[in-house]
Amino acid sequence: MAYKFGPNEQCFRRVRAVIPVILGAAEATVRHGVQVNREAMPIASALMGWWQFSNRTAAAVLRLYGEGFTVEVAPLMRNLIGHAYAMNWLADNGLPAMRALRAHAEQHRRKLADNIKDTWNLPESTPEVQVTPLEFADDEDERRHRRLLGELQNFDTMVKAYGSADVYPVYRHHSAFSHTTLSTADAFLVEKDEQLHFTTTPKAEISAERIWIPVVLLQAATAGDTVLRPMKPVIDKAMNDLGLPDSILNLHRARPMV
Repeated sequence: MAYKFGPNEQCFRRVRAVIPVILGAAEATVRHGVQVNREAMPIASALMGWWQFSNRTAAAVLRLYGEGFTVEVAPLMRNLIGHAYAMNWLADNGLPAMRALRAHAEQHRRKLADNIKDTWNLPESTPEVQVTPLEFADDEDERRHRRLLGELQNFDTMVKAYGSADVYPVYRHHSAFSHTTLSTADAFLVEKDEQLHFTTTPKAEISAERIWIPVVLLQAATAGDTVLRPMKPVIDKAMNDLGLPDSILNLHRARPMV
């Protein structure tokens, strides 16, 4: 039977059934331990950490949806989408991506330390944050690093590099509820009979958003294929149950690296 993936009741039912299976399989995989190929060792820690973060974020999203929250969950959905793509980006680019990730983390620590130093009354003896100088094999290696760092810092740049520019509007939509914008206010305002009313629950329909949770989870699990091979039977069955095309998981670079 051919299923039609989309915002229809049949798909909603399948999504409700599939998500717990994916999350349960992920928990069992971690509980039983994973084997990491030598080639994947440099990125395995970040890949597994992001995978765990994504799975728990999805579980939190489901729980909050079940308790009646809608727009309040948007920042978590935004995080989930971003991490699934970042996992594929890390798996695809390997050690150079890990170098960019570490450089990005050091930038964050340095900026945070500077903010604290400028605004808090700290003892003069407080040590400075040390930044590890980067070494590049050649000019091409340095250009590769700058490209990867730019993709990591800007989600729009990352999805365009992977030929998935159509994902960014979804991410940006959720960003509107992740920052201080009129969207977070308007969700609780209703105009009726030329009067403005306030509602305790936001006017939001999130049924269509629910169906993307398993897609993001499957993308994340597939990104860790070198580490998460026990997940493959679950991934294949979920793809078939949801009627998803294989192309949705095959995230490959569309733009040349350098």
